[in-house]
Amino acid sequence: MRRLLLGLVACSVLGHAHWFFGNLYEGLVLAPGWTSVAGGPLEVAGGVLAQGSPVRYYIPLTPLTVLVTAAAAVVGWRTRSAARRTLLIGLTLTTVAAAVTGYIVGQINLDLFFDAATSPDSREALADRWTLWNYVRLATVGSALAALIAAWWMCAAEWFSGRTGG
Repeated sequence: MRRLLLGLVACSVLGHAHWFFGNLYEGLVLAPGWTSVAGGPLEVAGGVLAQGSPVRYYIPLTPLTVLVTAAAAVVGWRTRSAARRTLLIGLTLTTVAAAVTGYIVGQINLDLFFDAATSPDSREALADRWTLWNYVRLATVGSALAALIAAWWMCAAEWFSGRTGG
């Protein structure tokens, strides 16, 4: 069971790293161009879902990361792992980050990218709101990542001490 926990936490760490660096890339590279591109909303940033867009590659992993983190927290709790509190902190931060992501997608991205009636001024205000909320998301995903890395080290120490009889 400890091997399963170690694997789940490792997958959660990888998922969070993917999520964090995907949003960091989006904030540093893509977002600055959202208000400078003329044309329809799907032309913004070359088309948010266009072929080659990084968004297409990290969107499917975010829900999977949340599920894997929840599974790790449950397994950690059941095995009475020393990492269970840290896993619970990671899961809480992951849940907050998922809620922030839901807000960004539902309240900002739909108007910014898919509503043809959005004016350039509104688009600029939406891009500013997106940037602010992306900072919040980066902070929560990054904090969850840090907690889960700590949990992985705890789980690894338990697993290795159990294998050596110590």
